[in-house]
Amino acid sequence: MSEGTLAIANQVVTQFNEIVKPDGGEVSFLALEPGVLRVRYVPGQNEECESCVMTSDALAAMMQDMVATLEPSIERVEIES
Repeated sequence: MSEGTLAIANQVVTQFNEIVKPDGGEVSFLALEPGVLRVRYVPGQNEECESCVMTSDALAAMMQDMVATLEPSIERVEIES
């Protein structure tokens, strides 16, 4: 794995952390293994709009779309809670 691949993985995690942060959520980098980006997701809370809080499945799908565009060698995003 190249330093560039690791930098892209960290960039994606940082961008999605900013997306979930307003609701008190957090996305953090766990590991980059061959073809797999592993992250931890702690969902936030939004009492005014519970459906506005991103689900783990939605987060994984959106992160996968971004990763596929930026770094095709990362084939899968795995979310741990």
